[in-house]
Amino acid sequence: MPRRTHPLAAGFSLMELMVALFLTAVMLLAMVQLVNAGASTSRLQDEQADLQGRLRFAAGSIFTAVSGAGFSPEPWNEAFERAAIGTDSGDDVVFSSDRLVVRTWSDRNCFDSFNPDLDGSGQPRFYIRESAFDLNGSNFLTRTCRYGPSPTGLVTQVRRQGLLAGVEAFHLLFGEDVNADGDIDRWVRAGRWSDERAIKGIRAGIVLAGEASVTEPRAQSFELPGAEHRGGRDGRLRHAVELGYSIRSRCR
Repeated sequence: MPRRTHPLAAGFSLMELMVALFLTAVMLLAMVQLVNAGASTSRLQDEQADLQGRLRFAAGSIFTAVSGAGFSPEPWNEAFERAAIGTDSGDDVVFSSDRLVVRTWSDRNCFDSFNPDLDGSGQPRFYIRESAFDLNGSNFLTRTCRYGPSPTGLVTQVRRQGLLAGVEAFHLLFGEDVNADGDIDRWVRAGRWSDERAIKGIRAGIVLAGEASVTEPRAQSFELPGAEHRGGRDGRLRHAVELGYSIRSRCR
């Protein structure tokens, strides 16, 4: 008598096996795409967080320097020069980007330590502290700081310290109060103002690029204060930001 085979033990036909393999491949492909999409999103979010963190640090450093520009401990004393914007500020100075130079009188040096030179009452003397911001050849926004008793006696204490990596452009406009009513009437490039003493604010535009390729390569164009910047087709994340600063010593 022939032995009866159970239906579940009969195995799969070739067609059934091919269909099963096809469905498995589709599911695996979907899972791989899902994992890759999640990884890409994570990398993009990490790049965004990194750019924002670095930008906050640089913006704070510029704010500290600009907000105190032009300060004098004795405004009535002509011995304390009131220039807030250094003459070395300029357009397209380094690597097609601008340079910002600001000055203030301070009893603290470039390292924020009190001046060891004391006056007759034993207090730290006020010296000129000059801060300069520009780009170097490695796409860093840098800070240089000099400190001394007079414009001709400044000593470099910080030389081109890297503040912000991945900066592709740094451009500036200066707000001038033309009619002395306390409000900014026009925005001009460095050195094109009619009177440096009338400069009351600064607009700084920065284009910041991430380190890795995390997006689809495409053409990028950014409008900055007084300039336009075109980014490369390399898939790197880029942010263009405009920062506004008021010169406190000249605000009513």
